[in-house]
Amino acid sequence: MTKNDKRRTNQKNAIREALFRLDNHPTASMVAEELSGDVHKASRATVFRVLADAADEGRISRLQLLGEDIRYDYKTEPHYHLHCVRCGRIWDSPLPYDLALNSAASGNGFFVQNHLIEFRGVCAECRDKEDH
Repeated sequence: MTKNDKRRTNQKNAIREALFRLDNHPTASMVAEELSGDVHKASRATVFRVLADAADEGRISRLQLLGEDIRYDYKTEPHYHLHCVRCGRIWDSPLPYDLALNSAASGNGFFVQNHLIEFRGVCAECRDKEDH
């Protein structure tokens, strides 16, 4: 393994660890910012490329919500999301993924492969700020 290969591996590991650490379905920019002070810091271009490649390979999920930049999720199994319209945070929904919706929505020659559901609202923290 060359020094350059080791650097790439360290950067990939640092990017993956930042994705887990943030745990908020971050954008590539958020991950790059998280790594800005890290010893294994990577350029923004590297972060964008590594995350996009990992999503293309199915190792992480790419999430495109209404009006948002692409976000990334280390959970690859299908699930729904809660999106606070005030602070922008995103959480996994406790509602279980309903595979039956795919066949229920199929028709007129259209075959549904998967579906995404985004629940938009206001999180508890933002509601508490409103009350004070």
